[in-house]
Amino acid sequence: KALATHSCAIARYMGTGVFVTVTVPADKKEEFLKVMEADVKGSRAEKGCQRFDLLDLGDNKFSFYEVYENADAMAHHKTLPHYKGWADFKAANMDTVGASQTVVKFATAGPFP
Repeated sequence: KALATHSCAIARYMGTGVFVTVTVPADKKEEFLKVMEADVKGSRAEKGCQRFDLLDLGDNKFSFYEVYENADAMAHHKTLPHYKGWADFKAANMDTVGASQTVVKFATAGPFP
């Protein structure tokens, strides 16, 4: 419960982020979820990470969105081991996961008091 309250409070700050969507082959889904669990948990522990959520859209399609305090925090995220796990998984599955990936960069539209 405290985490949900904390996340809602943090979401009021301005930030920069990405919204990523991928399709994962059925035989890679378990591996993908394990990699993403580490990435989500590691990212949420980063000082500059305001939010990181993984969404299951059905039919082996997933989206995740990440919000960071600023571009420096987002760049730092890409240097960490939990991000490397995702990057390595995508690279190993470039013809499927990598080829399906779409990325939308954004800035948050707040803060709203």
